[in-house]
Amino acid sequence: MWASSPVVYTSIKPVAMLVKAVAGDDLDVKVLLPDSASPHDYALKFSDLRALREANLFVWVGPELESILAKALRGIPGENQFSLAGIKTLHWPEHLSHDHHGEHTSDHSLHDNELSKDPHLWLSPENSLKVGEALLEQLSNKYPQLKGNFTENLRTFSKGLVVLDDKIEKQLEHVKQQGFIVLHDGYGHFVDHYGLNQLSVIKLSSGAGRGARHYSDMMALGDQVACVFTEPQLNSKSAIQLANTLGSNHAELDLMGTNVMLSDDSYLEFFTAFADSFATCLSD
Repeated sequence: MWASSPVVYTSIKPVAMLVKAVAGDDLDVKVLLPDSASPHDYALKFSDLRALREANLFVWVGPELESILAKALRGIPGENQFSLAGIKTLHWPEHLSHDHHGEHTSDHSLHDNELSKDPHLWLSPENSLKVGEALLEQLSNKYPQLKGNFTENLRTFSKGLVVLDDKIEKQLEHVKQQGFIVLHDGYGHFVDHYGLNQLSVIKLSSGAGRGARHYSDMMALGDQVACVFTEPQLNSKSAIQLANTLGSNHAELDLMGTNVMLSDDSYLEFFTAFADSFATCLSD
């Protein structure tokens, strides 16, 4: 046994939540990026690079989300890093937004194959279960003496997530037709899994605005828009202004789990609060 627990670093808190659900207290799970940072454009510090080199294992989504890590990870042995986006059984909704004319718009910086996928894969309970299974295999291979603990942890997590998924399905059933607009195109997995009615996106995945014509199109949606969702990691001024002009509700969606303390149950706590934000704003 080790004098201290092996350290597993993750890129962002949602990934840490999933790792913690499987690892429990047997591994020391830490998060590299601050909760307040956007993984799309965070600037790595020297301390971050040192943490990557010293970690027993580094778990991240992949260059689709944390492109700033791709170069730094080239110097890390393959057995010491694991990309969730590389899990072959994951479900990927189209990384496309639909405007009210039914036309498709996309971030032209993300056209190529894997880069066209919505990387926010933890917003699907189906994918989160598959991530848990992949983490069980990855962690068990690295720490075989702990496989029994990891297996039991995953069993507990899976049971809890199946129950929560069913609860959220019922919770959102009566608001599925309610239209909404999001600040940036990061909710495809959640929208696809629960069959929700996302009408438009204010900013591209890169964070760039989409011009006056697109704003006019959103304004034309009028009372079809029940809610405009903001994010704590991004400047929400344009989203709140749009909501006020439309006379719709607005609420914050924290897809990074900023206020959730990391624990064995943190993913379930996070996902419960995330779904509640949708249900409340679309119901009012």
